[in-house]
Amino acid sequence: MITKLCFVTTIIIKLKFNEEKRNKKMNKLFKNSIIAAIAVLTVTCYCISVLATTLDVNADNQVDINDVTYLQNEISNLSDDTELDLNCDGIVNVNDVSFLQIEISRNSLENNTQIRVAITEYNKNVGDTFTVSVDTNNDVNEITFTSSDSSVAKIVATDKHSVKIKANKVGNATVTIKQCNKIITTKVKVEKAKCIDISEWNGDINFNKVRNTGVTCVIIRAGYGKDPNQEDNKFQEYYRQAKSAGLNVGAYWYSYATSVDAAKAEVKNCMNTIGGKQFDLPVFLDVEEYRQAVLPRRTLTDIISAFCDGIKSYGYDVGMYSAKSMLVDSAYPDELSSKYLIWIAAPNTSYSDLPSYVDLWQYSWNGKVDGIRNDVDLNYIYNLN
Repeated sequence: MITKLCFVTTIIIKLKFNEEKRNKKMNKLFKNSIIAAIAVLTVTCYCISVLATTLDVNADNQVDINDVTYLQNEISNLSDDTELDLNCDGIVNVNDVSFLQIEISRNSLENNTQIRVAITEYNKNVGDTFTVSVDTNNDVNEITFTSSDSSVAKIVATDKHSVKIKANKVGNATVTIKQCNKIITTKVKVEKAKCIDISEWNGDINFNKVRNTGVTCVIIRAGYGKDPNQEDNKFQEYYRQAKSAGLNVGAYWYSYATSVDAAKAEVKNCMNTIGGKQFDLPVFLDVEEYRQAVLPRRTLTDIISAFCDGIKSYGYDVGMYSAKSMLVDSAYPDELSSKYLIWIAAPNTSYSDLPSYVDLWQYSWNGKVDGIRNDVDLNYIYNLN
């Protein structure tokens, strides 16, 4: 019995000894792993430090071609100075020279970048789209563009050396242009746009003469109602000629709708006419029929919304046109103005007396414009946001 007990005790002692031995071995391996990791981290940090601070290998407080010459001489002399391992590959050789040359070239390009614009101040009208081109001696680094007020001067597109800007509202903005550490600015002043709205009743129009009078925008009746063959007989011709004359072009659709379903049918009819056209201004719903004015306010508001939302779903900007009294008395103007642009006919009212939500003001029904034989509606555009 005593012999067996001693044997068991001996086994337990051996097992415990082996366990302690294994633990010591594991601890040693763990410690070695930590030491190795710290060593790698130290080397990595050291290399990062080298990249950041010791490109100036000849210590003359400048990083230039003299550093390249110095490094080449050190390599020729078989230098083993680890601080010269600029690319951190563990070897000091010609690859470090190449690395240094690339860094010098990049730093030189960035530090010597020069940018300029030909025009530093633009005077534009609401609705205008224009391009600012940048001259630079650096074709490598990106040029960035920002607007101080996108509601006034909205950046709509950029490429390598230019930016396209849309003047959307009366006001002032600054466009900042940056490349590397160089920054320049150009100022944009946007004023109200003079606009005419026309239909086939205006007859033949010389749009170049119209443009020369200071009119920059034209809104053309595309058609009316929900039935086929109700396209304005002059729409296609007016659209082509106005575009050719450099005018900003929009469209309107005269509505007879007295229900939401009829408004949706007018959307379909309108799109059959304007589909594929590129407009600079929104597509407006013209609401002025007496039978619409006597509808419940909720109904008329829903009719306008159905048309505008329908046209908007095709990617067009939208708005609505009406007399001030009809909009205020027969619909919910605050609701509509929160979603769409508002174009108000109020020839006998000053703009300052109109509600603040008015974006376009029709101020005359009997205007005279060179290039148009008969009277024409005159408008000012203040905002297209």
